[in-house]
Amino acid sequence: MQTNVDDSRFNIIAESYEYAIANYPDARKDGDWLIDQLDIQDKDVILEISAGTGFLTEMIAQKNKGGKLYAQDIAPNTLELNKKKVGHNSHVQYLLDIAEIPDNSCDKSVTLGGWHHMEDQIAVTKGALSKIKPGAIFCMGDFVDASSTQLYFDEVVDDITSTGHQALFASRSRLINIGRFAGASKTEVEEFDVHFNFKSCYEIGEFFQKVFCLDQTPEETYKDVAKYFEIKILEGMLTVMVPYIYAKFTK
Repeated sequence: MQTNVDDSRFNIIAESYEYAIANYPDARKDGDWLIDQLDIQDKDVILEISAGTGFLTEMIAQKNKGGKLYAQDIAPNTLELNKKKVGHNSHVQYLLDIAEIPDNSCDKSVTLGGWHHMEDQIAVTKGALSKIKPGAIFCMGDFVDASSTQLYFDEVVDDITSTGHQALFASRSRLINIGRFAGASKTEVEEFDVHFNFKSCYEIGEFFQKVFCLDQTPEETYKDVAKYFEIKILEGMLTVMVPYIYAKFTK
């Protein structure tokens, strides 16, 4: 089963996105909660859905070198960039469709950042749960509904990127209901601001401009980010407070 979104946007923006991740490797902290919850062991078999260019893939691959990591994404261009970054790890297998994975064969499953592009989130959750063992967990992390992030995407990003940016954002009640319909035995949800750290206003602007492949300058992007998001000075860094929501579905 593929995640049912159009892969064309991700094929187009893949290199711009990877530029931001590669040039600001310490900016993102949105994978930390997921890594903590997964409690990855060396021999774990893990399925990552919507693996993208490899931000989370690389973190997982460093921890389960004695096991197996399935990295799935619908966009071939993003998987190629992922392979260049992480593919030297022989235990990583790349997939366009999780149907290739035997049911009940994975110890854990995870997805980060692609959830809001998945049109049938119940089907994605059912698919992930079908691949993990009884009692195992599927964890997701993404932007929260009715937040500054949603407004920024709807009012800015969707208008100034050539591919558009339509999204289905997650809320606590929606995730609990998705878990119920997908057959999870338990669903736990947490919401909090994730800190994105930078040294300057220009870095903030360039990071967001490149991540979303926006048709504007970094200076213009920074003005929009400052309008929609709270920016604090924490430990000498300019910190953009980005609202996130996380869920842990237990099979």
